[in-house]
Amino acid sequence: MDSLKRGLLIFGIALGYGLTMWGLFALAQLDEVFAIVSWTFVFLVPFVIGGLTTFFGIRKFERSVFWVHFAPMISMTLGILFAILFQLEAILCAIVAIPVMLPFAWLGGFLVSLMLRKGDGTLQMSFLVLLPLAMSPLESLWEQPHEEIEIHNRIAIESPPASIWKEIASVRPIETEEIPFQWIYLLDFPRPVAAGLDREGVGGKRIATFERSVSFFEIVTVWEEEKRLSFSIEADPEFIPRTAFDQHIIVGGRFYDVLDGHYRIEETAPGKCILHLTSTHRLSTPFNAYAGWWSRWVMNQIQSSILEVIGNRCQA
Repeated sequence: MDSLKRGLLIFGIALGYGLTMWGLFALAQLDEVFAIVSWTFVFLVPFVIGGLTTFFGIRKFERSVFWVHFAPMISMTLGILFAILFQLEAILCAIVAIPVMLPFAWLGGFLVSLMLRKGDGTLQMSFLVLLPLAMSPLESLWEQPHEEIEIHNRIAIESPPASIWKEIASVRPIETEEIPFQWIYLLDFPRPVAAGLDREGVGGKRIATFERSVSFFEIVTVWEEEKRLSFSIEADPEFIPRTAFDQHIIVGGRFYDVLDGHYRIEETAPGKCILHLTSTHRLSTPFNAYAGWWSRWVMNQIQSSILEVIGNRCQA
């Protein structure tokens, strides 16, 4: 029983450290200095959590494979589950973080185990615990890189261009049962609802709505009937409910935005077409390559589900 209490205390210390760092980095008043979407929080904080777990595990028990290799990742997993359970982070954000945070927690535990072979390690561990607080203000001095990515989807539809055009220019309300299965909707991502158009032609305004009162304001920039429809997209973060998306992936926010969308109808034979949907996105994170992969994964599912709804309606 004494061993169990000591073990729980060790995991509690690591979890407490992680939650303290989350609370600090999530404070809106300090977001210019401490940001959750940063190298410091995503890589260094898990490293310290793993290091703390192994440090106390070896000190209170003995060196073992469990405390060196497995316990650090258990601590990190507990932290992620706690964040999901108490809605500190969205499930999607947690899934994105797992492939990065777990390996770095393991690395922290492994390196601390090597450090303890050469001495007490208390001074070094104290320095490591405070390191994120020193590194984050330095990281905030670097300008985040901006990158635009283009995401393209298409679908074959056995229908003439006129029928397809009618369905894309203004999208009437979409019933839940019309939307095909996609993993992102299981992760509570808002489903598309409708896209209304105030008038035809360039300059027309569309309002694309999603579940939970999410709206995007679009202005038509290209209008070629039965051929091409393009529009700029403006997302006002203040208009999007905070409960609709995770605070770190708010569209139009600091780290992510959707800039424009394009439909193109390609007629391949009489009564047969390919409908293309392309969108441009802005990424402004310290790790755009990794964030871009997940952005493509999410948007591919959203765009393909919209295309499938349009295809089914045209062929009904």
